[in-house]
Parts: sequence; structure tokens; C-alpha cells
Amino acid sequence: MRVATGDLLRNWARIQPQAVAVIDGQSGQSISYSELDRQSDRIAWALYRAGVRPGSVVGYVMRDSIRVVILLYAVGKLGAAWTPLNPHMRAGDWERQLLHSGAGTVVADGTDPMAFVAVQNCRRIAWTDLDLGDSAHPFPLAVSSRDRAGILYTSGTTGVPKGAWHTHETLWGWNYSLLASVGITRDDRILNPYPLFHMGGIGFTLAALQTGASVVLETPFDASHLVCSARRWGGTLALMVPTMVQALLDLSYEERHGLGESALRHVVTTSAPLLSETRREMARAWPLMPVSVLYSATEAIFSLMRHEERTAPLCVGRPVFGSEIIVLDDSRRPCPAGVPGTVYVRGLSAFSGYHGAPDQFEAWWDEWITCFDYGYMDDDGYLYLVDREKDLINSGGEKISSLVIENALRTHPNIREVGVVGIPDRYWGEAIHAVVVPKGPGLTAEDVKAFARIHLPAYQVPKTVVFQQSLPKTSTGKVLKRELRERSQTVARE
Repeated sequence: MRVATGDLLRNWARIQPQAVAVIDGQSGQSISYSELDRQSDRIAWALYRAGVRPGSVVGYVMRDSIRVVILLYAVGKLGAAWTPLNPHMRAGDWERQLLHSGAGTVVADGTDPMAFVAVQNCRRIAWTDLDLGDSAHPFPLAVSSRDRAGILYTSGTTGVPKGAWHTHETLWGWNYSLLASVGITRDDRILNPYPLFHMGGIGFTLAALQTGASVVLETPFDASHLVCSARRWGGTLALMVPTMVQALLDLSYEERHGLGESALRHVVTTSAPLLSETRREMARAWPLMPVSVLYSATEAIFSLMRHEERTAPLCVGRPVFGSEIIVLDDSRRPCPAGVPGTVYVRGLSAFSGYHGAPDQFEAWWDEWITCFDYGYMDDDGYLYLVDREKDLINSGGEKISSLVIENALRTHPNIREVGVVGIPDRYWGEAIHAVVVPKGPGLTAEDVKAFARIHLPAYQVPKTVVFQQSLPKTSTGKVLKRELRERSQTVARE
């Protein structure tokens, strides 16, 4: 079976030509499967006339809209590969990504084209120029399932962003693992608030279209607007990060209640751990709405904790459809149940490799891939995610999970958010440092430590506590621990 993105779209355009494929939740604009197929053919011809060929890399920096979805399919039909640029990055970051990826073309929408002048041998095309093109016939599809579809740059929460390649086959596998595990069908309308320069925005959108469903683009994310969209468009399933969920919980009772009265039947959180207290708050706010937790990355999908299963802290469920998980120690020997180590996965969703990195950043071992997360399996095959390896705190020879401490502190009634990192300490090696976002005035560092002493063993109590109005995060809500550590170096020197 051919699983190139263009082939999949063309099949659905034949089966259900008038079915709604994509809705722009902000503008209300929508596009059917047949029109999406036709428009992407038209843009593919325009790109071809502009010099894009099979094997080329096409960068884009565009506002999240239906245009981006059209471009993704157009590039795929050409046998070229796309690489999205974060519109919020600086021009210098765009330049580095374009040079590293080898992009020969960049498509811009509403962005100063002079930002790309420094990129040698890179064509600059405005969407309005492509949109003037026309074609009376479909673009010929001759794309192999193993051709490269796209290169996505990881968020770089713990280091330098890496360019992860997905072929059409691995992209299909990433999508299918999601569809089969979560239970998405062609009757669903997926609310997707992820930006379309992120794997969540791209992957969840293409996954919905791969199964013949409709996707509602909800970017930029706004909690009140998402509630309105859920009711207006009949959204049945929403994928979001925990910070988005918290924004929904912070709405007024009337707005929260409106979400419960919508057609929404399932919420899936991903990209960051869902703290136990947040899960309990969701159960109180929407008692009839199932919540599942997806443990995924740009490189692969690992596991899913379904709503009807255990809710133990740090548990991220069992392997998703088509995947296997193992936990290995430092010598790459399997760890017994309950013993933590590095988490590896293999299966349908695994990406094809990092761009320009023959050693694969030491992420590959045989057929297994790791994102350097640290966790353990129990006797029933459930995975518990202890922490990112780089986020583990080594204090006095003890490896301490920042997530365990965050889970405990988050239950404090006056703490909205908390990030925990290790900072240099002459005696202990690293000391536990907590960065707290309070819900209101009056909370002190000693209050936080006293609360921690009640709920945590002594060696997990933060040595230092500081207060901030917000935590540094990526555009999808991941807390930038690296930046927290850098900001906290002054605390370590005091």
C-alpha cells in the first residue's frame, strides 16, 4: 500500500469529496477533501514552476491557517520535504535552520522577506505569488512511501534543537499509532490548538485527515475561544498540553460548564506531564469527560494512559499500538520491573533519523530509539516516567525526580505552577531549587518548604525557593528547564 501523504489525501477526496477536511477556528473558513486535494495540486504545480524538485527541502514561515495544510500536501506531492520555521524565532534562528536543513526554497506569509536575504541559494517565495498559479489537472503522484516527507526541529528544552526526519512511511506510522490507540474515526472533529510549526500541529492534523476526520485549527490558543469552537463546530476530541488544560480550568464556572455541555467526548494531553492535581481538577470540572495522557515526541510515540486505567503519579500508560518499550541501564541491559533506566521505543512511529548526525546523537541502539527520558516499567507493563535524564537532580549521590517534587508542590492551594531543577552545590553536588508561580500574594519560601516537608521525604525538600510571575516555556507549553537552570545560577552563587 502506498502511504505517501498525497496518495492518502487523494483517496479520501474520491471517497468523500464534500466532507469537511479542515476548519480554521479563528476565521471560520473551511475546506473540503476534494478542494484540499485540488488546491494542493495547484500549489504543487506552482512550486514546480518555481524550481522545487523531488528531494528538495522547502522551508515555510506562515501564520497558522488552512494555507499551511495545503502547502504540506503540495510539497509532499512533489516528492520534496517541508521544514517549518517557528514564526516567533529571530531571523538569525531561521537562517541557521534553513542552512542546516539545506532548504533551497522558503515560503513566507506576512513575514518580511528581507529576513531571508542572508541565506545563500535559498529562493524566497511569497504565498501570494504561489496562490496566483493555476492548473487544470492533478499533479502526477510518483512518491515512494520511503521518501522523506519532512524535517522537524525539536524544541531544544534540554539542549540544541535537532532536525528529525520523517519519511512518508514513518509519518503514516506516527499517525496510525495515534489513531489506533486513541480511537479516532472519520466521524470525529478534532480540536487542535497546536501551532503548525510543531509536530503536534502537523502530526495531529495529518493524522485526522489520514483517517478521514475533520480537524479544527485552534491557533493561537485561547481558552475561551476553544470552548466556543467546541460548541460551534461540534468538536468531539481535543489534543492539548497541560498548560492549555490549566487555562481552561481557570475560566469562569459558566465557561467551564459550557465545555462540559459540548459534544467533546475525550481530551488527550501530551507534550508535558499531566500533574496528578491537574487531573483531579479536570475530574471535578468535567466528571463525564474522559482524559487520556499521550507520551509522545517528534521522534516517536511511546505510550498512552487511557482514562479508564490507573492514575498513579508519573504513570504514562502502556505502549501505543505498533510500539514496544524497554528500559535499559547504563550498560544497555534490561532493567527489572520497578528499576529505573533509560526508556527506549521501537515500532511504527519511530522517525528515520537526525539530519546531518551520523552518530544520531547516541539516540539509536539497534532498532530502538530514546529521547533520553528516565523511567521504569511495572509488572503489568505500565511505564512510569520519572524525569528527563538531564532534569534528574543528583544530590549527595541520590538521583531525584523533579517531577515527583513538582507533583507534590502543585497540590499546595496557593501554587499555580512550579518548576524544579538542580543547581550547583559545593557540598551536595546539586541542590534542589524550586521556581514557584503563586496564585496570589502572601506565599513565602518557608511556606513552600514547610509544605514540602509534610508531603516529601527530607532529601526531596527544596533547599531554595524563588517566586516568578510565569515559567519560561516553549510555544507548546513545555517548561524550559535549561532556562530555569541558567536563571538560577545567581541563586547558586549566593
